[in-house]
Amino acid sequence: MFGPGCVAKNPESEKTSGRERVLDATEACLERFGLAKTTIEDVAREAGLSRATVYRQFGNRDALLLAVAAREADRVAGDAEVFLRRFDDVGSWLVEGILFCLREIPKRPLLMQFLSPQELGTASQLVLTSDRMLAIGSEILRPMFEPARREGLLREGLELDSLIEWVLRILISYLAVPGPPSRGEEDLRRLLRTMLLPAVLVDTSTSAT
Repeated sequence: MFGPGCVAKNPESEKTSGRERVLDATEACLERFGLAKTTIEDVAREAGLSRATVYRQFGNRDALLLAVAAREADRVAGDAEVFLRRFDDVGSWLVEGILFCLREIPKRPLLMQFLSPQELGTASQLVLTSDRMLAIGSEILRPMFEPARREGLLREGLELDSLIEWVLRILISYLAVPGPPSRGEEDLRRLLRTMLLPAVLVDTSTSAT
């Protein structure tokens, strides 16, 4: 029993609140110092916590940076899920999802820090080996992927995790090196439909627009 005015503490809620506090502090430090110069010490100072607390929550600097990138990627994914509701075939879902991310991610300075020439190698390795990044991709693609598999529209043996990794590699490549200035979005849409969809779909004519 609790006395008058007492409120039971929720350890999980406090843990989440503390984690978000550290992530908010990391975002502030990245904005102020940049990716290369942000340290655990900077983040702890910004959050008003000890270094030991930050290390206890995230383990190391790479895990902390990946967590803040994943949180921003979650926000992009939420917007993408809303946008993709207008499409009802897996080919459009895949192509338009990639194009959406290529439009939206450059508007997110935090994510673009991970794609700078100086950080691209390390950041790409973090992203491509992250279970959370794969989970975010799964949340976007699974609603159309599984029905398409049941309907026999996908290439035999194609697995969702492999497709997500491939899509992440496409996104990293185009975000880091956009390509010729003369190539507009419609040109890229045609290129993705020509090069990507035949590797995914049994019959791409079923997803043509």
